[in-house]
Amino acid sequence: MDALDFAIYRFLSRSGEARFWAGRRVIDPTVTPREIAERVGISESGVRARLLHLADRGFLKDRAVIPNPSLFGQRIYVADLLVKQSVEVDRILRDLTLVEGVVFTRDVMDEDERKIQVHFVSESDPTAARHAALLGRLSSVGRPLVPQAYYTPPCDRELSPLDWRVLQVVWRDPEATFGEIAETVRISLKTAARSYHQMVESRACWWTHGPNSEEFPLALVRADLQSSKDRDSIAGWILKEAPGWMPVASDGFGLEPGLAETVVAGLVPADAPTILERFLRKFASLEGVSRIRRTFPLGSATYPAWFADRIADRVHARS
Repeated sequence: MDALDFAIYRFLSRSGEARFWAGRRVIDPTVTPREIAERVGISESGVRARLLHLADRGFLKDRAVIPNPSLFGQRIYVADLLVKQSVEVDRILRDLTLVEGVVFTRDVMDEDERKIQVHFVSESDPTAARHAALLGRLSSVGRPLVPQAYYTPPCDRELSPLDWRVLQVVWRDPEATFGEIAETVRISLKTAARSYHQMVESRACWWTHGPNSEEFPLALVRADLQSSKDRDSIAGWILKEAPGWMPVASDGFGLEPGLAETVVAGLVPADAPTILERFLRKFASLEGVSRIRRTFPLGSATYPAWFADRIADRVHARS
């Protein structure tokens, strides 16, 4: 993955900032290759060729649609399962398919500690605590799990019966065209496009990398600052020193915007460890930076059953 690949990957979101939904990078489905070409300075055909090449290598091979949990009166929580031995990972991932409400996991190495970040739905903090206690039994480490609420902005509109049917179509086929949506739902092309764009704009769902896509060789770097007033100056230094840096939006980590003001975070290529370490040492020495944390993704898994059942319930109830 060279600098141009990374730049194209960055501008798959309109702002060029990364946002995550339960660990997966959010992709704006309305961004066109022409818009990306204008941002990165190459031709539209060059962007299309690069995207096809990335797909051939297993990156960006497919997409997934993730509904907003607020549509079902639920929130997302995250609990970290520590891994003592690598051979435990496959067993834990299989066992998690039996746990109601688990929707996504990411296997990561975080500052020399390997863990599986489990994202699950729950309606309240007490329920989440009981859920985490059950999850803790899957790890051989025996450390109690402390679930953390994962902030996601709520959907700002109520879905109509037609919207639910459109959502079910794109949930099953995230690459569906407006024509395919219209034919399946039996509505006009104009109505299908309007419902689709309204769902994107209202955050009824997000488009992300699909479960069959390979992980990019990226390190997730998070810096805690001593004061929010240092944020702009430090972000400016980063973009000057590391043009390949991809900033993460203030709410892109699952943190409420008010709590994320003292955090600067970004994605940097991790396939050049010497360069990465040199950059991080300079970064950590900046005035105003109190702590640097790195996370290296090793893999991920998606558990679609919970959302599939809830969408089907809404469609049948409103048909």
